[in-house]
Amino acid sequence: MEYKFHHIHIRCQDLEASIDYYKKMFDGVVIEQVEVRGMTIARMKVGGENIFLSPKFGEAEVEPTTGNPRWGAYQLAFGVNDLESAVSDLENKGAKLENLRPNGLPLAFFSGPDGVQIELVGK
Repeated sequence: MEYKFHHIHIRCQDLEASIDYYKKMFDGVVIEQVEVRGMTIARMKVGGENIFLSPKFGEAEVEPTTGNPRWGAYQLAFGVNDLESAVSDLENKGAKLENLRPNGLPLAFFSGPDGVQIELVGK
């Protein structure tokens, strides 16, 4: 099974300040901003890779500890050619599946170490 890096998603205290930082420091470019469940998510290209930025969701309290929502990176995503085979592969290795094909999308989410969510993005 081949896994390729797809994106990192960073939860930000100040979305616009974070966008400005990646633009300034790394010549990042905002590719799109979308509204998902009342939350703005910005997708940027930084160093040729996707970085997603978003604020906290709703009224969630954010702490810098494992197990609770927190500022900083919370998800690593890998692009795969065959989502079902990749899901099976990770489950066979002991990964805990959280959600498969939400809203019919070719996505799968797993619980990762230290509270980091692992996402598989199918083609």
